[in-house]
Order: sequence, then structure tokens, then C-alpha cells
Amino acid sequence: MSMQNNKARYATAHWIRFPGIVTPDQLALSEYPTECVSWKIGPDGPVGPNGYRLPSNIWCGVALFGDLSAAEEALETKEHYLPCLADAVESWHALLLPIAHRGECNHIELSNPGPELDLARVIDFRVHVDRVHDWLKTVEGRLASQVFTPYTVGDDGVTMSVWRSDTVMIGSMYRPGTHRTQIDRYKSEKTADRTSFTRFRVLRTSGRWGGTDPMEITGGNVT
Repeated sequence: MSMQNNKARYATAHWIRFPGIVTPDQLALSEYPTECVSWKIGPDGPVGPNGYRLPSNIWCGVALFGDLSAAEEALETKEHYLPCLADAVESWHALLLPIAHRGECNHIELSNPGPELDLARVIDFRVHVDRVHDWLKTVEGRLASQVFTPYTVGDDGVTMSVWRSDTVMIGSMYRPGTHRTQIDRYKSEKTADRTSFTRFRVLRTSGRWGGTDPMEITGGNVT
């Protein structure tokens, strides 16, 4: 499989739930989606003492692509690079079109890794990510959400959320509240080397999460 160094214009998201906790050595993780720009996969477990997430029964992945045909193929042939789907209780997969992006993430370019690792700072940031995610699960209009940190060393973590509408998402995430508090804390204390967000439109989905496709609840958008 090849991983092309092109600008990302499409993405696929993959959420996988197993019957029990699994570790990287129990999964076949050597394959990539064909012609992807980037492929990151990891667990959603709590933050461990080394700053990485502990093994979990939920693993998530994000692939980035330079063209639509490669992204569509990845959605259709996901069993090729995710043979672990055969052991999953359920999984959900989405083809995504980015419509807005701001900030910096190191999933494509590793030229600016940031200052020397401060483990306490990493743990603090990810613990607060989990607190925000716990709050997010209670927010009206949020349809589904997941966090994960790639199991590979040095890659930025990811939070994904599906919303009833852009208006609901903006009102929940950027007005006074739990998430806004962490944004302000980041700005004042520089709690991370870099942050970013990308807003997507969902082009197509397959599978179920929590027994249903979040997009069937209402016309959701992934951020």
C-alpha cells in the first residue's frame, strides 16, 4: 500500500467497537488505505501514565486523501486494511468532505513537532479533552462523538463529533461553557503546542454506532 504526500481534500472516519479490550499487538495494523495522504488509528481509552491512551474496546481511525475516488475506494474496501472488522460488535464509517479548517495538526507534516516533550503537559491536556468529551455527551444536538489518540508515537490526538446542525454545534462549542473554558485556558496558558479543527460535510456512511447510523437520526455534520 502507498501513502501519498498530497494535500488532503477528503477523509474517511472509522469507529470500531470490539466485544472486549484489545491492544495494538492483537490487531493487524500494518496496512493502509490505498493512496491515502495519512492514516491514523488508535484507542479511546483513558490517558495512561505515558500520555498515550490505554487499550480499549473502542478503536477509531481517520484517513486523509487527495482525491475523491481514493476516499470512496477506502470506504468500500475497508476490510482490506481493517481485517479486525470481522471481530467487531459494530462499526461506523463515513466519507467526509472538509469545508473549513484552521490551525495545525501533525498527521501529514511532521516538520514542526513542537518543543521537547513535557509529559505532564501532555497528560493534563488529554485529561481535559476527556472532561470536555464527557460534557459533550450531555449536550442537546450532539448526535455522536469519539476521541482517540493514534497508537503510533508522536501523533496528535483526535476528537470527532456529529451534530444536528452547524448552528447547534457553534452554540454549544464556542459560547460560554465547558469547551469554551478550555479554549480560553489554552490561549492563556498555552496548554498545547498546536491545535486545529476541521469541519466536514458527510457524503456517505455505512454501519451502525450505538445500534444506529447517527446520520439517520437527522442530517448531521461531522466536526
